[in-house]
Amino acid sequence: MSLEIKDLNVIYQDGIHCVQALEDVSLTVAPGKCLALVGESGSGKTTVAKACMGLLPSNAARQGQIKLDRQRIDQLGESLLNEIRWERIGMVFQHGAANLNPVHQIINQVAEPLIQHRSLSRREAHALAGEALVQMGLKEGYHSRYPHQLSGGEAQRALLAMAMILDPELIILDEPTSALDALSKSFVTGSINRAKERGKAILLITHDLELVVHVAETVAFLYLGQIMETMPARDIFTQPLHPYTLALGRSYPAMNTTRDLGGIRGDAFYRFVHQHGHNDEAGYRHSHIQVPLSSHKDGHAPPTGCLFQNRCTQTIERCRTEKVDLEAIGDHTVRCIRHGIANLLELKGVSKKYENTVAINAMDLTIKCGEVFCLVGETGSGKTTLAMIAAGVIKPESGSRVFDGRDMDEWMHKGYPSLATQVGVIYQNPAESVSHRFSVFDIVAEALKIHGLSQSREEMHTRVTKALADVHLSTDPAFLGRYAHELNMGAIQRVCLARALVLGPSFLVADEPTSSLDPSVQAKVLKLLLDLQIEMGLTMFFVTHDIGLARKIGDRIGVMLSGRLVETGPAHLILSSPYHRYTQLLIDSVSGISHGSFQPGSDPVEPGGCPFATRCPRATDLCRLTNPQLLERDHRQVACHFPLTSRHPG
Repeated sequence: MSLEIKDLNVIYQDGIHCVQALEDVSLTVAPGKCLALVGESGSGKTTVAKACMGLLPSNAARQGQIKLDRQRIDQLGESLLNEIRWERIGMVFQHGAANLNPVHQIINQVAEPLIQHRSLSRREAHALAGEALVQMGLKEGYHSRYPHQLSGGEAQRALLAMAMILDPELIILDEPTSALDALSKSFVTGSINRAKERGKAILLITHDLELVVHVAETVAFLYLGQIMETMPARDIFTQPLHPYTLALGRSYPAMNTTRDLGGIRGDAFYRFVHQHGHNDEAGYRHSHIQVPLSSHKDGHAPPTGCLFQNRCTQTIERCRTEKVDLEAIGDHTVRCIRHGIANLLELKGVSKKYENTVAINAMDLTIKCGEVFCLVGETGSGKTTLAMIAAGVIKPESGSRVFDGRDMDEWMHKGYPSLATQVGVIYQNPAESVSHRFSVFDIVAEALKIHGLSQSREEMHTRVTKALADVHLSTDPAFLGRYAHELNMGAIQRVCLARALVLGPSFLVADEPTSSLDPSVQAKVLKLLLDLQIEMGLTMFFVTHDIGLARKIGDRIGVMLSGRLVETGPAHLILSSPYHRYTQLLIDSVSGISHGSFQPGSDPVEPGGCPFATRCPRATDLCRLTNPQLLERDHRQVACHFPLTSRHPG
């Protein structure tokens, strides 16, 4: 039996306001398949489930169609809906044991649908209910217990038994694994997959992204009642196309991810729709977002444009003014003016020489809006040169650079200051990157003075102190008057960070920003960087020789060797299963695994050969004579004739 939801709108009346819970939601759940609904609290997930069950409260206004096997059920009366509930649609409600009757034994509650819908005797119903509970892993001794005598996992199993007791064709699961231990989650996962094998259609509502990957074929991401993206569930951590989807994946503590948890800047809890009074300056019906502690006026969202615009990392003017519809992109559908996560920086064929030394060799690189891209490699591999080319500090000898859709070299030629305000740079060796004749105030204010972005001393002081406060430094006049030699290395590094951020850039290039810090200060600076990256919506290009450090902060990792990228892709894939032997060497070096046969940096045996050929135990004549191209393999790119896959052990 299939479930089809078409153009579902739900609005809750709330005094003079209306809460817009769902807007034009269309979904299909096929027999033997699982569709997962994912989103932040307040996104409308549970409202979808209640609408399907006909359990919306009396203050809910609903539009749209809900069909069960092509039969509309959204217009049925209560008596007909009661015939469908449990018989054709079973549901496990959110909050586990709270949905069980505290004064009835478990066996009685599981047997109740059999008595009501099948007119079985209490003895017959109890027998079947007991079998169902045993199948769910609850032995006979538990059947006579009351809800408060069960653990969270045991209560969830009882609810699953109740939902499936009449063998319904459609099963709705609302947060079935919340607050459960790993083994209980595993049991629920198995129960869902077994139900699919029996041809059941499953609508899964959850914030557990790993559960989605294990049981669902398709996942839809809800934000303030709108679907932002639908995709194959297997792509959640590797190919998100919407900034919201990327941020949710970054926020989830998955076993196969490595970086510290991120998040989404700002908050969004409820979406209100209301009509202003005629005497109000904005006398129109419109929506606004209500966030914690916000008043009526400062919680408004514009009446047009994307709902996610204020939290997005790639907002442009069109996002604020144009209607945004879902569009098909491959096997995804995405609600985004920019057709998904946009490229902030594109380097194509860039190269750079220093006399007879090739630092960068005809390299392509793309950095996406809002991501943290980490570039790793041994000393002399060309990391800093590439970073400075990306920042616009160094001009490549060949190739092109496109920043935010505009040619970077043409932009710099016609009006460099406007580009400079978009790019912040933290240089290597912080103590050497500041003038020791400048006070802290002068160091941070220098960029404002160069670009003439402050009209008065007071405005400049305000911007400088805000930048210092953002990086957790003092704004006391005595500190502002200090010189670099009076500061410790951690303070100097934060001053350099404040200088990079004072212009409000969208792109931050950080070249070994923690290499000279002790571990405790390094940890603080990195946490600060990640917090600022999230709250300011920054895109970050982070250069480090320490792949262990990249593991903690990177969304994607690029591995450089002799001026070339040899592997790049999602950080968790690169670090859990590297395809290039050089990447494996870097990982092993952090893990303390010795490779006595490997020697630092060596030239290829023949010009044009793989730069790692002389150090690779897998090298052949092909490797020594021909440099492999960077090719797409399993959601990453690798330049290796014989990558480290299961078919090529090594």
